[in-house]
Amino acid sequence: MLIDSHCHIFPPDFITRQSELRAIDSTFSNLFPQNGYSFALVEELLESMAQNGIDKSIIMGMGWVNIDIARECNRYIANIVSQYPDKLIGYCSVNPIWGNAAISEVQECYSLGLRGIGELHPDTQDFDITGLDIIEPLMAEARKLAMPIVVHCSEPVGHLYPGKGFTTPDKIFRFITNFSDNIIICAHLGGGLPLYGFMPEVLKSLKNVYFDTSATPYLYKSDIFPVIRDIIGIQKILFGSDYPLLEPSKVISHIASSEIGTQDLNKILGTNISDILGIA
Repeated sequence: MLIDSHCHIFPPDFITRQSELRAIDSTFSNLFPQNGYSFALVEELLESMAQNGIDKSIIMGMGWVNIDIARECNRYIANIVSQYPDKLIGYCSVNPIWGNAAISEVQECYSLGLRGIGELHPDTQDFDITGLDIIEPLMAEARKLAMPIVVHCSEPVGHLYPGKGFTTPDKIFRFITNFSDNIIICAHLGGGLPLYGFMPEVLKSLKNVYFDTSATPYLYKSDIFPVIRDIIGIQKILFGSDYPLLEPSKVISHIASSEIGTQDLNKILGTNISDILGIA
């Protein structure tokens, strides 16, 4: 089974509301700094899945700052997941600084059939991912409901791009050690955190931590995949495209061009996330 673990879908009218959304949500303005972005519709995602042989896609919003935008996006995702339950799995967006409202939103989204939380954007959502007070209630609810949490991660070096922030491996390490019982998925290969797995204490901290490949053709040579497999284990790597930023075929080709081997490639492309979510 081929599963894309990282796709973004927004309500269709977000296309025509970009100026409005930019004015009231700093995550939106950070990722989409001017008008003219063409967000994918669910019909386009399903067509892309068919073209790329993808059986299921995990869809999510962004780390919204504005709770009304988050609720609107979460309800839309829940609705389209209910229409295509064999094709789509949904995650919900919340901000830990909303406090009880964040917990209520997670509970409501869970009741609507959403399976995870994400993508968190600590920089634009303005919370300290290394702390405990603000984020602990959300993490406790995620543990209770067995919902994985996807976190947007960035590299501490290299080129700049929209969305590159300061949630770097040092901060992610403190986060995952604080919440070692949570299932945590570090987007974009965790800003390079797997490479620190040569350090025994880092490797030990990765018991419930996984890394998706979203946007990796823009970030790394394909040689990185066998390297991190040998450091942290093949079961820790999840295929994610970051659709519609990238077509899934580009990320699949990027991974396959490495010397990863067919058996390990199949684990990355579907088996690993199936095991996490219990997908038959």
